Amino acid sequence: MEENDLMECTDHHNDIKTIKDAGDHVVIFGAGIVGEVLLYACQEHEIHVDCFYDNNVNKTRALKCGIPVRHAPDLKKESPNAIVLISAADIKDVINQLQSLGISQWYPGSILLRNFGIYQHAYSVPMEFVEYAVDTCLLCHDSFLVPDRLFLRSVDIVITERCSLKCRDCSNLMQYYERPRDCSLDEIMRSIDRFCTVVDAVNEFRVIGGEPLMSKDFYVVMKRLIDEPRVKKVVVYTNGTLVPKADEIPLLQSGKALFMITDYGALSRNLAVLIDIMKENNIAFYAQKAKGWTNCSRIVKHGRSPEQQKEIFRNCCAKNTVTLLSGRLYRCPFVGNTYRLQAVPERASDYIDLFRESWDGKDILKLKKKIRAYLLDTEFLDGCDYCNGRSFEDPEIEPAVQIKKPLVYERCCSGD
Repeated sequence: MEENDLMECTDHHNDIKTIKDAGDHVVIFGAGIVGEVLLYACQEHEIHVDCFYDNNVNKTRALKCGIPVRHAPDLKKESPNAIVLISAADIKDVINQLQSLGISQWYPGSILLRNFGIYQHAYSVPMEFVEYAVDTCLLCHDSFLVPDRLFLRSVDIVITERCSLKCRDCSNLMQYYERPRDCSLDEIMRSIDRFCTVVDAVNEFRVIGGEPLMSKDFYVVMKRLIDEPRVKKVVVYTNGTLVPKADEIPLLQSGKALFMITDYGALSRNLAVLIDIMKENNIAFYAQKAKGWTNCSRIVKHGRSPEQQKEIFRNCCAKNTVTLLSGRLYRCPFVGNTYRLQAVPERASDYIDLFRESWDGKDILKLKKKIRAYLLDTEFLDGCDYCNGRSFEDPEIEPAVQIKKPLVYERCCSGD
């Protein structure tokens, strides 16, 4: 189905019949947890799925739910006539990729997921994470199909540079801060206020650092986000070294809070205690081993051409990791932190400065369109030239290698 046709279509029963009639020429794009759920939904409708396709080549090394996972760039060669069901939340990126491959028969997985009873199956991750991932997918697909609405899948909000670990290859560049400090609470609150004035909804605010539990203002920020009606989930990314304050547990028991705990082995010295606290207090959490680290944290000017920049951006797995930092909205945490570190020259096109935009009347509508265009139509950022790139195909490196001193980098003078 073409994009314009889909946006006008309201009869999902006919869509499902078309997919079912395709026989064994149906594939799922996205081999994550939503792809797993979508496979079960297909089985309920007696739709045979031939295989998964995914941009992450590492996922092709094992079966997913008993069927093969193949590399997405090979889709045109291997399955040129297949109907593609999209399970990825970043649906626009997938559609662009499919169009570049000459694949026109695609449908959003949301047409099968919307009324599917997820609780009748067992999954490879906890049910809380299944609910969260499926809700994210549904909302992102709906948002894409309603262009007048500004909905964001996920926004990282950086609240501190301080961290309890000193990882050499941190993709958020914490290893470069010589005197790490908490971000200004006033800036954080103003950023949230302004951002939530212009957006219609945010599926998740991801509270990050550094290590967010090190921030003296962690619970103040959490309360503000939990109380915000436009925010569906507040997700805390933590490394298993610290535990919440006992008197703040009731705040974290909100149904909106979710802890994503990365297990760094011996470095995560309080992991077991933290998980026990989560379980005892019915705080939603998901713990997983550290994985997927790549060599993407070096700050080096490459001098790429515009076409090379577009290619780096197109293949980047972090280009939709929208980041709110110091009143600015960035496409990714790398660019946001290189600006905060004054490691790259200022380019106004690389971000949206929420503190400098007009907030009167019709200007809000203009700003909404500006943000939507920035998030959907940007071809690359000037700051990308300082990044090694972050492709799904990049080789993985050992995670959380510790260093004793901050890494040295070259500062740039600001100004266009």
